[in-house]
Amino acid sequence: MVMKPKLFLDMDNVLVDTLSILNAIDMKSEKVKKPDQIPGVFRDLPPMSGAIEAVQSLAENYELHILSTAPWKNASAWQDKLLWLAQYFGDDKQSPFYKRVTLTHDKSLAHGVGGILIDDRPYHGASQWNDDATDSLWLQYGYDERLVWSDQLVTYLTAVAQSYKTFGTLRLSAETVATQSGYQLYGRTDSFEKAHWE
Repeated sequence: MVMKPKLFLDMDNVLVDTLSILNAIDMKSEKVKKPDQIPGVFRDLPPMSGAIEAVQSLAENYELHILSTAPWKNASAWQDKLLWLAQYFGDDKQSPFYKRVTLTHDKSLAHGVGGILIDDRPYHGASQWNDDATDSLWLQYGYDERLVWSDQLVTYLTAVAQSYKTFGTLRLSAETVATQSGYQLYGRTDSFEKAHWE
């Protein structure tokens, strides 16, 4: 029996609608320099469209993990991210992320276990998941406009999980299904347009 493949999900701009909210904050009345440093700002952000239902569906075919960063100068963000996950997915053994949450500033440290990382940006080690030796892959959320929760991403990942049962190699399965469907999994890894305050 083939074990479920591992799927790692970033939170900000993948599960959580972060940038659209933070970009709209008027910083004139705030006591910090950047909106991501505001205490409590990460606690009540809305989920991305279709994200909650997608996670529930993908849990059938994947061992799910959270792999996210939090601002270094905002201690509440680390706690708020856990509270956000508990609100939408629970915090007991029935949660797809129960004791499978990693908060780090270098996501490449986790790629050695293999799997797919869905992250909207190449930095913080995300692009280093493109590694044949560890059977890991970075999928850039939304780079291909169809590969979002509200469109074809769940269908694609389900097909990858089915292909994995045949190939036994997750990276090959992901790339094969992407080629067959004409998907682009990620863009350039050496440049990315950040928000004005980042």
